[in-house]
Amino acid sequence: MKRGVEGSLVTSMGRMAAHTGQEISFNDMLNCKHEFAPGLDKLTDDSPAPLKADKNGKYPVPNPGTKPQEY
Repeated sequence: MKRGVEGSLVTSMGRMAAHTGQEISFNDMLNCKHEFAPGLDKLTDDSPAPLKADKNGKYPVPNPGTKPQEY
């Protein structure tokens, strides 16, 4: 069980590092206040997509290091 939980935490560390362009430690991730999926508990099959395309049909692309939280 512990290996699975730690493995999941490490994948979140990688995601956060990729989106922020910063090195993320185990403790940084454990103490992170960022909500990765706000409103997820209210999402249903009929809900609109949480990420929307722009007027050209393009979706936002992460730009590491430009913002503390990319999404």
